[in-house]
Amino acid sequence: MRSVWTLSLMAAALAGQVLAQPAPPPTDAALAARLASAAELADQNRRSEALNAEVNAKNRAVDALNAATRAAFDKAMAEYRAALAQHDAQVKAMEADAARAQAVYQKQMIDWKAAVAACQAGDVSKCQKPPPAG
Repeated sequence: MRSVWTLSLMAAALAGQVLAQPAPPPTDAALAARLASAAELADQNRRSEALNAEVNAKNRAVDALNAATRAAFDKAMAEYRAALAQHDAQVKAMEADAARAQAVYQKQMIDWKAAVAACQAGDVSKCQKPPPAG
């Protein structure tokens, strides 16, 4: 049993030494690949930022158009509501005029019927004179 434990310790120590050794310097090809990758990433970032700026500009234009459309709609609705209120006021005024005219007509009819009844009962002062001839 002891030999397995000793072998394990030796393997762990040997692995630690292997892991602790410094990495070899990168080759020219590895450095070139890293530089090319960094340049490609920088180019991708530049293009991505340009596309984002373009999309943001278009979104701002759409937002401005939507705001202008909404403002025009709100203005039209306010004008419609004002015209509707004016129409309602005109209708109420016409209804009031009609009610006054109807009340005057009803009073005149009552007065006329009373005068006719009085005339027929013999009160000649309530009888109307016939219209002038000719």
